[in-house]
Amino acid sequence: MKKYVVYLILMALIQVSTASACGGFFCNNNQPITQAAERILFALDEGRIHMHVRIQYDGPPDQFGWLLPVPNDPDLEVELSTEALFDGLDAIYAPRFIVQRVFDESCPPMDFAVAADGSVERAEDDSAGGVNVISREAVGPYDRVILEATDVSELRAWLDENQYFIPPSIDAKLSPYIDRGLHFVAIKLLASAGTDDIAPLRLSFAGNKPSIPIVPTSVAANADMGVLVHLLYDDRAVPLNYLHVEIIEAALDLSNGGPNYPDVVSQAVDEAGGKAFTTDFAGELDGQLEGLIQPFDEGVFNRLDTVQTLIESGFAADADLQRVANTVIAFPEGVTASEFWANPFAFESVLELTLDVDALWQKLEQEVNPARRSLVTLMENHRYLTRLYSTLSPEEMTLDPEFTFNPDMNEPVSNIRTIEVQISCDADDGTEDGAVLMNAAGEEVDADLSGESATRRENGVTVSGEMRPAAAIIQRTSERGAPELVGGMGMMDETMMPDNNGTNNEPSSGGIAPAADEGCEGGCSQQSSPVTPIAALILVAAFGIRRRR
Repeated sequence: MKKYVVYLILMALIQVSTASACGGFFCNNNQPITQAAERILFALDEGRIHMHVRIQYDGPPDQFGWLLPVPNDPDLEVELSTEALFDGLDAIYAPRFIVQRVFDESCPPMDFAVAADGSVERAEDDSAGGVNVISREAVGPYDRVILEATDVSELRAWLDENQYFIPPSIDAKLSPYIDRGLHFVAIKLLASAGTDDIAPLRLSFAGNKPSIPIVPTSVAANADMGVLVHLLYDDRAVPLNYLHVEIIEAALDLSNGGPNYPDVVSQAVDEAGGKAFTTDFAGELDGQLEGLIQPFDEGVFNRLDTVQTLIESGFAADADLQRVANTVIAFPEGVTASEFWANPFAFESVLELTLDVDALWQKLEQEVNPARRSLVTLMENHRYLTRLYSTLSPEEMTLDPEFTFNPDMNEPVSNIRTIEVQISCDADDGTEDGAVLMNAAGEEVDADLSGESATRRENGVTVSGEMRPAAAIIQRTSERGAPELVGGMGMMDETMMPDNNGTNNEPSSGGIAPAADEGCEGGCSQQSSPVTPIAALILVAAFGIRRRR
């Protein structure tokens, strides 16, 4: 029996949407706009949660604002993180789809040719009515304040008076967090900083269950808002109060390597009652990631003297270095930092500038290296990474997703998915007359290699495709044991759906559930900023052909 196999390696590197946005969680008080995508990584280590958040913002710097409920922890730390972490997570662990076409004996041998297209003073008075300012200081480009409040109206007055641009529409959703005695981290940009200076943040506080308090973000969210969370520990992470889904790959646009992956996940999540995650990756860390986040070495910078030598050092593409270098390079009038970094050798006048190496190194040592050293240590101590993805619309944001780690589910999940499509041909003329694939539930389904029937979404609704189910398997996961099957293939036991009314939803304790001795029922969770739906960038990486008997 002859079968002919064609491999199309199509890498769908999930990227952040570049749509106009309001950063952090909110911005202009009068008209909050959904912000560009924000990635999150949680790492659990010795009873503490380390939370790294990427913040992206496109708008006036004086209208940037960000607010996060956090635990009442005297050892709370808020520092800068590193862009290298998130660049590495996307480059290494985003889903990639390999379409393998297997032609049966009815198909004649073919030769295939496939084309590729494709500074702040510390407050003297720590109180202001019902608001207590615990600390306030400059952290990198940010004016960062940690505060507590006893009344939401007093919190609103303080935020407005101090020009932290958080929309009033969020107030009602903040009251439960205040009632639980949580503190808040609020940030805005320093007067001397611009939007190019925005950097990721890292927080550390006591706790044992990472969570995303999504409820307050509903005021600034689009339909099918993407939520992407990475969790680092010793075992695989699973959703605790949301369901878990595995998609039907036949709903993907197989002809182009799955650019509609977010749409398929969105429909699968809807079939699970609007509250579910899928696993993009689960397994041991790749050494590449640790290599990408290594701290900068002072010895390298001691050899630099001009901006050109910095460009030639090999670090010019590092986003953290660019941000820090912008504060020590005196760009000539008419030259912006973004223009320069996009094409450095087009600006000879900048390349010839003397570089203040000491100032550059001090900034790197203060603002970049601490986060990188901390991450390297975390990755040395904990080797298991899970990447979970979901999409939520505002009306579905009634329950803060919470996560746990299950040692009984440590079988790896690769982000590189091989999709085998079995193709049959007409016995008379040899033309293709059928294509099928096996889904995650072990059932054979029709496959469309033209992309015409692929699932597409618009404003939270499926608008094209054959309206086929998108969830092959819907499961309930927990801290121990195998997952419980509750539905799939478009069908689900309604009694097993997550609480859509939010009756089990407890407000966030700042990115984690409290430690076990503090007590937490329901869905204690942390506030995450809104994330836009993720777009897939398709890179046709390689094509191979071989014959198999």
